[in-house]
Amino acid sequence: MKILIVSNLYPPYYRGGYEVRCAQVADALHQSGYDVCVLTSVHGLPLSTFGNIQPRNEEMGGVRVYRWLNQYAYEPQPVRRPWTLFQAKRELWDARQFVKILANFQPDIVNWWNMNGLSKTLLPLPHSWGIPDVHWIEGPWMIHEYGRDGEKIVTSWANFWDGTWGPRICRPFFRLAGRRVEKRIQRKGIPTRAFPNQPRHVCFVSAYLRTLYREAGLEFRSSEVIYGGVPTAQFYEPVRGPRDLSEPLRLLYAGQISPDRGLHTVVDAIGHVAPSLRSRLTLTIAGHNASTYFMDIKARVQALGLTDRMSFLGKVPHEWMPRIYKQHDVLVFPSTRPEGLPLTMIEAMLAGCAVLTTGSGGAMEIAALADLPLFPKDDPTALSRLLTQLVNDRSEVSRIASRGQEVALREFSFDRMMERWTTTLRRLHENKAALHSSGSSDDLHYRKSAIRTDHTTCSATTQAGPHG
Repeated sequence: MKILIVSNLYPPYYRGGYEVRCAQVADALHQSGYDVCVLTSVHGLPLSTFGNIQPRNEEMGGVRVYRWLNQYAYEPQPVRRPWTLFQAKRELWDARQFVKILANFQPDIVNWWNMNGLSKTLLPLPHSWGIPDVHWIEGPWMIHEYGRDGEKIVTSWANFWDGTWGPRICRPFFRLAGRRVEKRIQRKGIPTRAFPNQPRHVCFVSAYLRTLYREAGLEFRSSEVIYGGVPTAQFYEPVRGPRDLSEPLRLLYAGQISPDRGLHTVVDAIGHVAPSLRSRLTLTIAGHNASTYFMDIKARVQALGLTDRMSFLGKVPHEWMPRIYKQHDVLVFPSTRPEGLPLTMIEAMLAGCAVLTTGSGGAMEIAALADLPLFPKDDPTALSRLLTQLVNDRSEVSRIASRGQEVALREFSFDRMMERWTTTLRRLHENKAALHSSGSSDDLHYRKSAIRTDHTTCSATTQAGPHG
């Protein structure tokens, strides 16, 4: 089976767990005998001599990775600005590259991952080719950048087709030329007006996310929840017995650093701990962000007199994280954002850490299964009381860690996740084969014809349909 994976970022250039898990899945599928190809953005690639980013093809552990796509910060712009022309050209280039890879690789399934910042005009293309597509959802990107019916897609193309771009005196010419270009693009099978997202199947990494999407009006014909898993062999470490009270309780914050991740709550909480107990606490911060917020955190550490209690590791490669977890007793997860299913929490639980959390978003599903201690969002006082309790009761630290590890092994192993995921992929592939053999077209609102590419000739005419 051939699987095309599409992700905005891909290691070694990544920001969080969404991209890390994408790479883990791609590698596991390849190891299981699937033919896997990854299409991602040029993020992280060096600039050329002329200030451009050159696309790159590479192979990582047997997985072909095409770093071709542009990334966008979608903000409304006046249609007459030169930026509009630049934006339209880049998005059309992305669509052409996607059509090219569909023609050359001929995947059996297109698997979308994090599409935050990528052109959403790509989403209808698998459907137009009769290729089943499946989303792996770990965040609310579709709510924010697509919407219920594609109303949040920002495209500059229509400004050219309709002749509303450029100096008024030139617009009739632009309109005539634009309509011709639009027809030529349509003959290549690229939508130019409506961008209906009708995925065959959607997989949510937590029940919370599926509910969040439903409440936003995004319901799909077929969906399921598969808990995200963590490679057991890489992270597992037996839970340690209670540490002596004379040893400091080693706290860890790991992940992205931004206001909605809540690092300030942890720093202030340690500042609230009684001075006599602070000498029995340390905090390690694994993460970095060259932002005003991060500078404010460091200033706050100094103002509270906590410099000797905290250490900043900067951004840590993911492959180093198992060792870092195993060097600490407690992971504090103070997020206030709508988490999908935090990878960091599960990794730390497998590595024998006790985990404290706000339970924000899908983190609550982990906390409920493992009976983890909770503290309110943005409440350093409540967290300080919890830390004080654990400083004085190391047996409770071990009990929390043991419960967490048991649940992580039972519910959140990578093998368990992949077993369910490959079952889903096989089912989609079998259903596609059944549709082709029966000649059914119920699920294909698009008709293939001849799209001209470098190596293949095939095309499609588009027909707008309702959101799936």
